[in-house]
Amino acid sequence: MEESGFMFDPPSDEEIEHELHDQTEEEDDDEEEKQTLGHKKSQSPWDFASYSESVAEEHARRSTTSVDFKISKALQHRSTPLPNLAEDEEASDSEPDCQEDYRSEDGVDVVNTRAGGSKQFFASSEGASFHANSFMELNLSRPLLRACEALGYSKPTPIQAACIPLGLTGRDMCASAITGSGKTAAFALPTLERLLYRPKRAPAIRVLILTPTRELAVQVHSMIQKLAQFTDIRCCLVLGGLSTKTQEAALRSMPDIVVATPGRMIDHLRNSMSIDLDDLAVLILDEADRLLELGFNAEIRELVRLCPKRRQTMLFSATMTEEVDELIKLSLNRPLRLSADPSTKRPATLTEEVVRIRRMREVNQESVLLALCSKTFTSKVIIFSGTKQAAHRLKILFGLVGFKAAELHGNLTQTQRLDALELFRKQQVEFLIATDVAARGLDIIGVQTVINFVCPRDLTGYVHRVGRTARAGREGYAVTFVTDNDRSLLKAIAKRAGSKLKSRIVAEQSITKWSQIIEQMEDQVAEILQEEREEMALRKAEMEATKAENMIAHRDEILSRPKRTWFVTEKEKKLVAKEAKASVEKGKSSGNQVISAQEAEDLKMKEKRKREREKNLPRKKRRKLEAAREQLDDENDFEELEGNGKSKKEKAGISLVDLAYRRAKAVKAVKKAADAGKIVVKKGKKAKRPSQTSQSRTDEMRELFQSEMSEKKQKRNLHGGGKKKSSFKSKSRYKRK
Repeated sequence: MEESGFMFDPPSDEEIEHELHDQTEEEDDDEEEKQTLGHKKSQSPWDFASYSESVAEEHARRSTTSVDFKISKALQHRSTPLPNLAEDEEASDSEPDCQEDYRSEDGVDVVNTRAGGSKQFFASSEGASFHANSFMELNLSRPLLRACEALGYSKPTPIQAACIPLGLTGRDMCASAITGSGKTAAFALPTLERLLYRPKRAPAIRVLILTPTRELAVQVHSMIQKLAQFTDIRCCLVLGGLSTKTQEAALRSMPDIVVATPGRMIDHLRNSMSIDLDDLAVLILDEADRLLELGFNAEIRELVRLCPKRRQTMLFSATMTEEVDELIKLSLNRPLRLSADPSTKRPATLTEEVVRIRRMREVNQESVLLALCSKTFTSKVIIFSGTKQAAHRLKILFGLVGFKAAELHGNLTQTQRLDALELFRKQQVEFLIATDVAARGLDIIGVQTVINFVCPRDLTGYVHRVGRTARAGREGYAVTFVTDNDRSLLKAIAKRAGSKLKSRIVAEQSITKWSQIIEQMEDQVAEILQEEREEMALRKAEMEATKAENMIAHRDEILSRPKRTWFVTEKEKKLVAKEAKASVEKGKSSGNQVISAQEAEDLKMKEKRKREREKNLPRKKRRKLEAAREQLDDENDFEELEGNGKSKKEKAGISLVDLAYRRAKAVKAVKKAADAGKIVVKKGKKAKRPSQTSQSRTDEMRELFQSEMSEKKQKRNLHGGGKKKSSFKSKSRYKRK
């Protein structure tokens, strides 16, 4: 693959003329970029619009309307007009926002802990160079050099200069660099170079690239297609939200590269025929630290298990984990640890600001945001909210006050999510209101400001959020709303930013004005949300009716299909998410999170194995077990109502199986003795026992034990008592003799 004496030929006269022609065209029209060799396309490497149908077509097919349509309808029926915003802005200029240096309230530093012993696991990276003057020095083939030139890449970034030569040799690596440093090209170029020498007569899936979010997968796929435009390498996109049948057909054609999200890839490997990873040569995890966290951990381990052991594995992220155990699970072979610009973890062109939201001002947080967006940050702004519902409410508020905004979160369809990104990329909207779906990897050129409307959970999330701006040497602003509950994160941000952290104070008059405007719009917001709920209920009813019609018309065909299997069900996903949330609330250190994640996975597997064992029990035992469990549930419910919690500690020590066996044994012994006439069962006592629900569990077990002992005594006295006496005498006589 890599030859030391390999030399590239100088460009031909035709290429030079074409380059001059491109330069003249760029001078005539700066907005259009022409690619070499007559390919006229693409203003940037990203193209989100070509992956799905338009939003208008989707709404027409689903018989729904967009949020913008509902907002415009609400504006038409508005009874009381809002105050003139332009006049209010002029009046509020007398009290403008001010910016000052941030002063920490207490000088407590955040200790940066690193996992010990990681250097022993990683191979030595001595000799890796982080500097190259051009891509020709990195031993890339001419088709890839042409693609780099068409995309405007002239000089490799430090992470690209270090990773491309090592990636060509097939080494495993864990690479990290600041956001916006070109990590996608750092793993795409060596992979494409290796694929140029693949055996073309035997098509197979040779490269698998995994990403945590769908939008990032679309972006990586678009980037690889642009880099491979002058080669015969084929790339396939596999992610949720798009057509399964189309993806299945594309996978059966055996593309060279598959860019996927973990869940949909496992779905195809389990349920689609003739799809496997037996010939995989390269496995790449983009945003690897997120893929190794709780939500993706089990799925990544399953995919790694299905991959061949002899492969190249590359991990890339801006905040790479150093937990050795997690890396060993991925079976890396002496990987190289590469970190470009380790001393500069924050971009030099980034200006970081905080807005302190005091406890009495938390109600007016939306007013503070609107005040900033109306006066200070008016265009090319990404706003990160905490939840999907909060993002949707902000979208409605922005639309009602006349701001052009798009929303991006998990409650939208994939078509709507990609359309929102395309609108923001083309600057048809000024604000993109998003959850953490947009926090990782997305490279949207021209983002000037990132506003954290809700603080992220930890410093890692903060680094990825603010990394959407100030990319590739451009300037950018990051504004974070900090409440009194976010003091620990504020200390970490202050330590990371140093003396460059600023504190912004929003004018009181502006906040009061926007609070009154929001209060006037509350009825319209409620009407829009109610209309959406009714539309959703109608849509669900239509789907159920369509499903029933299909079952009646095509019953035989539907039942003849093989049943789809799932690696993780929705119930188990919710359980894992609940465990993750609990672990974050208990302790926010990274070590605790990894341990709790592993424990959650173990608990889930333990419950699954327990259910499988219960299914394999005989029918009699299974029924007794179910009856015992129901009785225990009834007792617990009654004790909760009565407020009797005396025997909680004793309950925890007895398993359900033991209790069922004990009760079955006692009932069987009593019945046998009653049939033999050895004991007389009192009917009054029998009728009493079910009514004694208030009796505690310990008393009930004690009564069972005493009844069992009394049965043994009666058995000893009634049956064979004389024999025992005579045998004792015979023994005594034998001893006397």
